[in-house]
Amino acid sequence: MAQDSGGPTAVDKWFDRAEPTYRCVVDPTHEISSLFGWVNVPSAAWIDEDGQIVRSNEGVYPAEVTVGFGLGRVRLGDDAFADATRDWIERGAESEHVWSSSELAERLKPVDDDALLAEATFKLALHFEAAGDSERALRHFGAAQDLAPDNWNYMRQGWTHKGTVYATVQILRQTSILRKTSDRSFYDPTGLPGENYRRFAEPEWLWTPAVRRLKQLVRR
Repeated sequence: MAQDSGGPTAVDKWFDRAEPTYRCVVDPTHEISSLFGWVNVPSAAWIDEDGQIVRSNEGVYPAEVTVGFGLGRVRLGDDAFADATRDWIERGAESEHVWSSSELAERLKPVDDDALLAEATFKLALHFEAAGDSERALRHFGAAQDLAPDNWNYMRQGWTHKGTVYATVQILRQTSILRKTSDRSFYDPTGLPGENYRRFAEPEWLWTPAVRRLKQLVRR
């Protein structure tokens, strides 16, 4: 499922490239994150044959992924979630990675008045964007971000309203600030074996290898 207010036009190229053998869905109003309480993507939930949610995580990549942007690139993710998912498929409820209902409840993000107001404000921003009222859309995107500063879905959708290049620059800028000013990361840790908690690694530029080598020589 792709969350993007741009609808199919914004995401079809990714679906086509993946050549999926299953149904794909576009969620222009971020309804799935609203229901599951997610504040970032990629995210995933395990739902068993009885319709019960038995695990829910953000930052769940199927493998290490390299994303290029201009003269740079960044590496994301690891194999931990994919390995755990295979274990759950094979062992079902016996998998050590399945959460009990109480463990799931403990990990859900709390919903307070600011979070509820932020959600309503974000939905208004999407409404104004769809109606072509960019000024009010941007105002409400900004207000939602102020009310829920840890919600990356709000931030990224608001930035994308100004264009993909602008959004990419803002994501790199904000994650760089996050790394330098706190011990937090782009995602919460999943707590799975083998997890590489580099949820958003330092960007590598075209000249990064040469700079790294030069620093090694200076240290010697």
